[in-house]
Amino acid sequence: MPDATRTGSVVADYDRDSIHTLPLSIVPVTDPALAKARLIKNHRLETKIELFREAGVGSAQIGIEEVPDFFGSDPRMLADDLALVRRLGSLPAFDPFTLRVGLRRAGVDVLTVDAFQLSAAKRAELFPLMRNVTRPLIAYLYGGGAVEPDDLDTLVRLVARPDAPRVRARLDKMAAALGVATDKLPDMLESYGDTQLALSYYRSYFRYALPALPRIVGWMAEIKDNAFVRGDPTAGKSIQQVETGLTRIAESATRRFEGFDKHTVVRWHAITLGAFGGVRDLIARHQESLAEVLCGLTVKIFEWEQRFPNAGGSPEKRVEFIGADLKPGLDKLWAVERRAPSFDAAS
Repeated sequence: MPDATRTGSVVADYDRDSIHTLPLSIVPVTDPALAKARLIKNHRLETKIELFREAGVGSAQIGIEEVPDFFGSDPRMLADDLALVRRLGSLPAFDPFTLRVGLRRAGVDVLTVDAFQLSAAKRAELFPLMRNVTRPLIAYLYGGGAVEPDDLDTLVRLVARPDAPRVRARLDKMAAALGVATDKLPDMLESYGDTQLALSYYRSYFRYALPALPRIVGWMAEIKDNAFVRGDPTAGKSIQQVETGLTRIAESATRRFEGFDKHTVVRWHAITLGAFGGVRDLIARHQESLAEVLCGLTVKIFEWEQRFPNAGGSPEKRVEFIGADLKPGLDKLWAVERRAPSFDAAS
């Protein structure tokens, strides 16, 4: 397998934590100029090569198939780069969790590459979203009055180095129920914690999107009775289609996260290998569709916030943005959301 390590590559936290950008410096492309670019999902839900982005200037983007026109002096070497970029471009999103799976499928070894981990700041930000898992675990092991850890690494250390015989006894019982040696339990919980971290990551994007979507719907509704819109049947139809699409996706995603709240509860005092693995498998089954839907919503919301920071704009500009920027790809997102796995099997 080729290794996704590039000497001297430094990944900004923004790219490390982003759901929609992938710096090509962290994958084994051979063309040095191409390695300075980024692969992105844009607000039209297209996968593009971003040559640069500057405040006040915007983003310069080209299609993946345009790479030979802009990069490479050796056609044979560039052909390999292009093949890899095509495979990466087919991924539904560029968050670390999706990338790890996608790069392994592409034959790229990422098992030891730090660039495919969330930043320390993002991990700390997400940890409170895991309280429904970590709080019961600490309460079971150390008692209800125990101080809760501030991060996943501290939690794993508390499991690896218990400070009392009664804690050790409970860990022994838990390990026996899960069919592993007690000294292997920290690794097992760390892997499980990474799965829960992925769910918290997507939940954080959902929390960003959920209040923004009604604002966009309201912003569109403001011009429904405008003479310009009433005189253009296509404009009215686009507004209705986008409103329906955003509302459906928001309602469906809300039900999904409510399902996670219900079906990812772990009863640590009575844990079984089936229940433990079932929660992890449930999250894994939803991972790809969550990534795609939340990536799509995020880039659309971000573009709307950038273009209309005060939620203003003339009716003409709003109609243009709705049809050219909000509408493209929305049907695909709704189709992905509709096909998302059911929680019935977890009931």
